[in-house]
Amino acid sequence: MNYVTVQKYQQQFQTQGYHFELLPLTEENIGRISRIFEALNSEFLFPVEDKEALITYANKLLKNGYNFILSTGEEDIAITSIYANDYRTKIAFCNSFGIVPAYRGNRIVVKLVEFSLAFAKEVGMEKYRAEINKKNSRWLQFLLGYQFQIEKETDNHSYLIIKDL
Repeated sequence: MNYVTVQKYQQQFQTQGYHFELLPLTEENIGRISRIFEALNSEFLFPVEDKEALITYANKLLKNGYNFILSTGEEDIAITSIYANDYRTKIAFCNSFGIVPAYRGNRIVVKLVEFSLAFAKEVGMEKYRAEINKKNSRWLQFLLGYQFQIEKETDNHSYLIIKDL
């Protein structure tokens, strides 16, 4: 399926020398997602120590969501995974978002956040939700700048945040 938002951001990223793609469900892409989580090595994302659990998680992401990878052509450098298929509540959920440390700080994050919000809206979602670890205050403050609101605290030491699209 061709998405206008995907095509727009593919062009924008291409002008910066990056490749941006929506991953189909393949064995190869299960490995790609697992490897990018390992490269991110973030305490705020899925733990990578248990390789079997990581592969199961990557498979779940590919089966149930939209998964976008940003790469240099040689190296995957960012991921955003979105569940945007609940047409009853029309709430998208950002399941994973991360940029490899060497590529942080050059405004990729801004384009990826703007993309994920626009994409969720394009596929019919009206709200966008994410779960943010309380220790990840920088990321929380960044998203609050995009008019996200704290919806509630969870038992997992995190906040659920939400935004109207």
